[in-house]
Amino acid sequence: MNLIPADKPLEKEILPLFTKTIPFQLPTEWKDFIVKITPWIIVLLVPLYIFAIGLTAFGTLFTAFTAHPLWSVGMLLTTAGLICSLLSIKGLFDRKREGWVWAYYAFLLFLLADILYLNFIDAIITFLISGYFLFQIREYYK
Repeated sequence: MNLIPADKPLEKEILPLFTKTIPFQLPTEWKDFIVKITPWIIVLLVPLYIFAIGLTAFGTLFTAFTAHPLWSVGMLLTTAGLICSLLSIKGLFDRKREGWVWAYYAFLLFLLADILYLNFIDAIITFLISGYFLFQIREYYK
């Protein structure tokens, strides 16, 4: 089923968790639907991310690098995740592996940012939900 080699950082370790080990797989119809709407969801969420990052940057302009160094690194990782999300859009629309890989990098960066923000519950939720859907549709991107 997953004939695409797992060659990205941590992909080989995460892939079996959401494809083979997990007892429930999404039905094909659901996967088809998710593959169709995912690029549109990213297109809609990117402006919200930009707005949130802008508000956060403005609010912490004077204390970001002195009082909250982890917060600053987390903001940089979130911004990098946003850039990866933007880069994934065309590939997701075209159903190319490159689009999925950029979405995967965004997933990892957002996960790491949650950990640096010390939002461990958010990190767990991000890993479980985003990882599940991301790896369930992985086979569609070649």
